Amino acid sequence: MEQFFRRPRLIIAVILAITAFFLLQLGRVEIDNNNYRFIPEDNPARVTAEGIDEVFGNQITILVGLERRYGTVFDSEFLNKLRAYDEALSKLPLVEASVSLVSTDYITGRDGSILVEPLVPETFSGLPEEVAAVKSRILSWDMYDRMLVSDDFTATQIVVALDVASDEAGSPETLATFREIRRVARGLFDEADTRVYVTGMPVFSATINESVMKDLIILVPLVVLVVLLVLFFSFKRAFAVIVPIITVLVATIWSVGAMPLFGVKMSVLTTVLPVILVAVGSAYGIHVVSHYIDEREKAKTLDAESHRALVFHLVRIVGKPVFLAALTTFVGFVSFCFTSVIPIREFGYFASFGVIVSFIVALTFIPALFLVRGPVPLKPRKQFIRAVDSASDEAAAGSGESAPEFGGGDPLSRAITTSFLGIVRGKRKVLVFTAVLIAASAFLIPRIVVDNVLVEYFKEDTDMARSDAFIRRQFGGSKLVSVVVESGEPGGVLRPDVLSAMDGLASYLETRVPEVGKVTSFTHLLKRINQVYNADEEPSGIRVSQSDSSSAGPDSFGFGDFGSGDAGEATDSSFGFGDFGNFGPDEPAMNDSPLEAGGGLEALNSSISVGTLAELAPVLDSSLLASDARDVSVRDFVRGVKRQVNYEGASYYEVPADPARYGQTDAEGLRSVIGNYMMLLSGDIGAFADDPLEPRAVRMNVQLRTTGQIDTDRAIREIEDYAAAHFPKDASVTIGGFALVEGALNKLVVQSQLVSVGISLVMVFLIIALSYRSVLAGAIGIVPLALSILLNFAVMAFLGIKLNIGTALVASVAIGIGVDYIIHYLEAYYREWRASGGKDGFLERAYASSGKAILINAVSVGAGFGVLAFSEFNILAQFGLLIAFTMGTASLSALIVLPVLLNWLKPAFLDKGATK
Repeated sequence: MEQFFRRPRLIIAVILAITAFFLLQLGRVEIDNNNYRFIPEDNPARVTAEGIDEVFGNQITILVGLERRYGTVFDSEFLNKLRAYDEALSKLPLVEASVSLVSTDYITGRDGSILVEPLVPETFSGLPEEVAAVKSRILSWDMYDRMLVSDDFTATQIVVALDVASDEAGSPETLATFREIRRVARGLFDEADTRVYVTGMPVFSATINESVMKDLIILVPLVVLVVLLVLFFSFKRAFAVIVPIITVLVATIWSVGAMPLFGVKMSVLTTVLPVILVAVGSAYGIHVVSHYIDEREKAKTLDAESHRALVFHLVRIVGKPVFLAALTTFVGFVSFCFTSVIPIREFGYFASFGVIVSFIVALTFIPALFLVRGPVPLKPRKQFIRAVDSASDEAAAGSGESAPEFGGGDPLSRAITTSFLGIVRGKRKVLVFTAVLIAASAFLIPRIVVDNVLVEYFKEDTDMARSDAFIRRQFGGSKLVSVVVESGEPGGVLRPDVLSAMDGLASYLETRVPEVGKVTSFTHLLKRINQVYNADEEPSGIRVSQSDSSSAGPDSFGFGDFGSGDAGEATDSSFGFGDFGNFGPDEPAMNDSPLEAGGGLEALNSSISVGTLAELAPVLDSSLLASDARDVSVRDFVRGVKRQVNYEGASYYEVPADPARYGQTDAEGLRSVIGNYMMLLSGDIGAFADDPLEPRAVRMNVQLRTTGQIDTDRAIREIEDYAAAHFPKDASVTIGGFALVEGALNKLVVQSQLVSVGISLVMVFLIIALSYRSVLAGAIGIVPLALSILLNFAVMAFLGIKLNIGTALVASVAIGIGVDYIIHYLEAYYREWRASGGKDGFLERAYASSGKAILINAVSVGAGFGVLAFSEFNILAQFGLLIAFTMGTASLSALIVLPVLLNWLKPAFLDKGATK
């Protein structure tokens, strides 16, 4: 040791040079919080999602909601701004397409031909009859429900599809595109008239990144300030405050600076790395400085050589407990390296590295500083401290207690010693109280909710949370589930039984599953073709379709060319519209558009007679009876009436399932009819079918209004149950999408928690057992830790804090840090027991030599983590407060439960088997 510290200035210079190198790397640190990359590449949910994307196109979208404050969206000035916004979006490099009220076309029949026109004409001026016509078009096809406009017409949604892969949703280019989408929207639409809401996966990633930067700017200086204040009020000496902070800042710079060297990007979890290292790393410096001050106070005046000897003696004294404390903290963080959740694993790598650096710097850099500083006398304590010390002496004398010899001049140590001695002497009370806490924890822990809710990362008043809530409330929601139906043969999914089951699933989800906000399916397109083609049939009429699909073409049905893209090309919209976002409802009348001709309610009233009403009554009654519910909405009732009279082909808005109705004799004939319809859908339907004519797989998109995985799982179970009960056995149903990737992350978080806690406890047990050569020592050592972890989970259950990707770290971090208190007190207890044979006030001396350092450490670490309460993220605020709580319980358990167990059991390792 003496040889190593022979040149202390060189040691300081080397450490500072390495620190400068890592400091230069900080400018290269990147941030990426795309949750998609949090999942291992071989995870089944991710593999399924990527497989669906490969066949049907990527599903990375940004949802922009515009809410009118004092009117509806059918305002000419507002629609002109919407057109300008749509045009601006088309010029952005990563924007593949946008689906909006003004960019969507609709299809109508006129004079026996099919006409494609803008859903909202460019000449729209906002006249009442124009508004009524547009509303009619929107309401006449359920594909548009909760997609283009809200039910009350006060809000509209723009679906912006990005040409990026799922794992690139958090890339700088993607986030820059999102910011431009948001900037243009806020620039075009006046907040006084129109509120702008933006959500979607890239929005989550960008918002998290922005919040991460704010956290780093605010929290790191704040935690440094908190630790400085704790150290100042604990030691009241400048060097005792500055030295530990310098060492942890060095460790922090090394850890964060190493990330770009290994190509690792910061996530929401590694954001807390600087805070953790400042809070945790200061512990080793605190112990070194605390013991140095105690030794200097005892030694009074020293010459240079005696001071060097004191420093070397100090390193030997604190070396073992600090090493064990660092080793167990290292083990706590290393346990995260064995999880499959990538950001947790990355956190484990660099937190472990930071602990190693903190330990090395504490036992090299700080002693080197002491040696360079030399035997500078310590400043005498202030008068009020000496007065408190005298008062403590008098109080001890009055109570019949003798003042502890070690550290007797320190009033804080005296107060701590006196307080805890009084507590641990009530052994029976401590044991009973501990048993009550364990029982209460066992009762509460099963109530913990396991759910990783992205939107709950943010506080409710943030733009992100408000935007996502708005889209869930007014439209289909921001979570997407894909249901893919496959057959083993080309065109096999076009069988009527398969398509009827698929259509039934879509109807069931929208009407019976409250978590579902919107369904868009291949069958919606097919039914639309069927409706328009049979628009001129009488209600009971039969339309005979051509059965030879090989001789049929688009023009044979009078449809002309529907698509503008190549067959099988990926969709322009993640919601599956592609060019069939252009499909719209028919005109209220086939021959004349209400935009061009008069009419309306006056014309209708003039034609109504008693006879007409008598004929209408059965139609209305049939519409009511056709509904599956007792209470029918006006919209559904009107649609039912239209089906009864085949208004605009409404009775043919169905999957062809009855052969006789379509002039066929069997299901194979219906399949030919459907095949003919596929000729009309052979434009850009890549979002819904893997082949334009004979698909093996077709897709349904299900938008969810859910927030967390619990309610999402309910919707997914409904899909699974319906598919198992209604789909033909030879048709496979695959459920995928980002909602399931989130679910996989949820499960991995729980697994990570169990793995890391298990590894941490086992390793702590082994370290203590091997150090003292006693299995019982290891068992006694983990009891206070286990109690602290139980109390942490109990508090989570009591306060309703969910177990998520942030709070999953608490238990292992608490073990890694809290074990420091166990080791320091156990070492002090062991040392004083061996010195006195368990007699002559050994317990007082154990408290005097370790109690103050443990509590200062706990307060410093707890306060350091407590600053996370000011984080932009709820999960980090909860994480910080829970760590602060566990620091308190872990330190108190070490100072109360541990000595009670040792006094009660009097284990043999206290007298033999451990190394001095």
